[in-house]
Amino acid sequence: MKVTEFYTQLGNNAIGVLQTSLGNDDLELLSSNHAFIHDLSLWLEVLNDRPESSILQNAVKEFQIAILSNNLGFYQQAFMGLRFFFERTLVAIHFSAKEIELNLWKIGERDTYWNELIDKDNGIFSPKFCRAFFAELKDEIKHFEVITAKVYRECSEFVHGNQSVIKKIPEQVSYSKELFYEWNVKADTIRRVILFALCLRYLKHLDDDKVKKVESTFAEEFKSISQIKDLIIK
Repeated sequence: MKVTEFYTQLGNNAIGVLQTSLGNDDLELLSSNHAFIHDLSLWLEVLNDRPESSILQNAVKEFQIAILSNNLGFYQQAFMGLRFFFERTLVAIHFSAKEIELNLWKIGERDTYWNELIDKDNGIFSPKFCRAFFAELKDEIKHFEVITAKVYRECSEFVHGNQSVIKKIPEQVSYSKELFYEWNVKADTIRRVILFALCLRYLKHLDDDKVKKVESTFAEEFKSISQIKDLIIK
């Protein structure tokens, strides 16, 4: 088979998977995950002048590609992209409090490590980080720390090629209802964690106009968290 024929056939297979994915009766999670791109664009607008915003922009682009990969049946790549998006977004939030470290990373003199993002003493969900930016959320951070570690580990199983997940991936490009929904469930969990992390880090330090701009992204999601709800502009 000619190389052009091979990739044309592969592309046609992927288009077939896309049609099946979008033909599901229940697309609520997919719609919610897609809408999250718009929500993130609002946060990018209010954070545009911050030095870490370029990391967020790159992360959002990769999230869109991950959604597309999942819809096309490229499931392992979709989970890898989802993990990258999750990690890069938290890296941006983490670096927002460490501008020296951010600048060293930008010039290639520093690496980033997952363990430092969830470090119990200095990570995003640590009491220290919480006290610095939104002390009233101290009773919520442990819950999100646990969720973060769990969903990251689950996505990492696809990155590392664990047998337990690899055996679920079709040998050829074809539709898997199980993986399509599993990806969207994990993406939905990550969406909630990231929204919380953004509120934790930035919400109390935005002026009223900027809070008003992003409130639609979290008002319904965190209506049970009074500390966040109280900051919504009436």
